[in-house]
Amino acid sequence: MKILLTAKQRGSTNVLAPVARELEARGHELKLYATGNDTEAAGFDKLAYERINPAEDSYAQLVRGYDAVIVGLSGRQTPDGYFLRAANTAKIPTIAVQDQNSGYRGRLGTNLADLPTILAVMDKDCIETARKEFGGEMGDEAAKRCRVIGWAAFDNYAKLREDFTEQKREELLHKVGLNPDQPVYFHATQNMHPYSAYMQRSTKSAEEKMKVFDYECRVTQSTFKAASDIGVKLIVKPHPGEEYVQNFTQELANKHGSVYLPAKSCNTQELMLASYSVTAGRSTCLTEATLLDKNAGAILPDTMGKEWGTTGSPTISLGAMPVTYDWDGAREVLGQVTSHDEIVAQKLAKDRKKFSVDGNASKRLADLVEELGGD
Repeated sequence: MKILLTAKQRGSTNVLAPVARELEARGHELKLYATGNDTEAAGFDKLAYERINPAEDSYAQLVRGYDAVIVGLSGRQTPDGYFLRAANTAKIPTIAVQDQNSGYRGRLGTNLADLPTILAVMDKDCIETARKEFGGEMGDEAAKRCRVIGWAAFDNYAKLREDFTEQKREELLHKVGLNPDQPVYFHATQNMHPYSAYMQRSTKSAEEKMKVFDYECRVTQSTFKAASDIGVKLIVKPHPGEEYVQNFTQELANKHGSVYLPAKSCNTQELMLASYSVTAGRSTCLTEATLLDKNAGAILPDTMGKEWGTTGSPTISLGAMPVTYDWDGAREVLGQVTSHDEIVAQKLAKDRKKFSVDGNASKRLADLVEELGGD
């Protein structure tokens, strides 16, 4: 088959990358388009992809000649949405791959004709969420088109755990100036200033950007203060998008006695593997840390945090890690995930099993693609 795969956001490129590798291994002819920035496109890793910024009237030509089109779901008014609708109009079978259990209306709209041939989702809960978010006939039809494939983006996590030896841990921690004999308590931040290069590419309003920035900084400050109060020294690594003329995270880290590691100092997944615990606010690091079998805790105060935690994070909605939705709850979460008490550690490990992967999601999605083409 001749297959087009395209995605904008990092969550979607992460999902489609292992599927592309599986389809290549099966002998299919692929074309990969990345339509996001460098960081987002990097989810395609070492695959042969092309970064493009298509004009709105060029999508019909771009999908022409393919047997199937597979898209990420970054939003209706994004290249993902334009590619999907162009393929639907051309009567080309389509698969849209969801990377979180929320945002179905915002990503696909409310027109039945804009639904993909198949909507690939992570678990059965997604089907009911889609039905509820769309409502009515649209919801019923979307539910019919859903196929549960699992978490394709995380198929490789078992291998990552196995391959990360004690020697690799020591080498990594020596590289960033940390003592391998001491436990690492890693905290991830994403304090992106509204005027940073990363946020300038966002379509959010200036008011919304500032609201999110203020919120994330408050979460970081309350977390650092809680860690200081209970005598835990956090190792802090920021989101790459935080790069700006002023380093807010480093200023907060210095103020509260945390160790700051620059965004490019090391691979974040390897740092998580080298850590005893991982904490974060609204970050996909929480999902990754759970799959890497690390003590993980979510600090999601207020309405903004709770909404993300209950709809956007499978680890939290499934109860796979401790979480707080209160501004004064960071101390309790940090106390649990950094504890070396055997009973506490066993409970956290048991909870993590509520969110797991079998490593075969990309194979199931490739099977669906081949079924569309009659292979």
